[in-house]
Amino acid sequence: MAEDSDANSMADSLQRQAQSLQETSPAKYGLLKAYHERVREALEVCSRNYPSTKQLSENLPDSSLTPQMLGNLLALLVQLEIIEVFSERNNSNRYDLTHYDRKRMDILSHILQRVSASS
Repeated sequence: MAEDSDANSMADSLQRQAQSLQETSPAKYGLLKAYHERVREALEVCSRNYPSTKQLSENLPDSSLTPQMLGNLLALLVQLEIIEVFSERNNSNRYDLTHYDRKRMDILSHILQRVSASS
């Protein structure tokens, strides 16, 4: 029961965060909605624990997702507590994939797909 409550709480929190992003930054929200599955793919096939954006983008060789767009999406995933920043640098952050929260990513994907289906 507590697990269901935690999942519902997480879903509610992510729903509020996604709605807030849509209202305050529609361009970033649109980018997230359009590319969340490609970002998930990059995260899940990455063999590195602490990759840079460039290293993650190498996992998407035929993607229209540029490294800059991927960097913006990764920053959003940090805000949404799906991944963490390992080190912030001027030229390229490194992301901590040892704390990649697949469950939160699944819930976010469900929220974004549900919004797409209803639009």
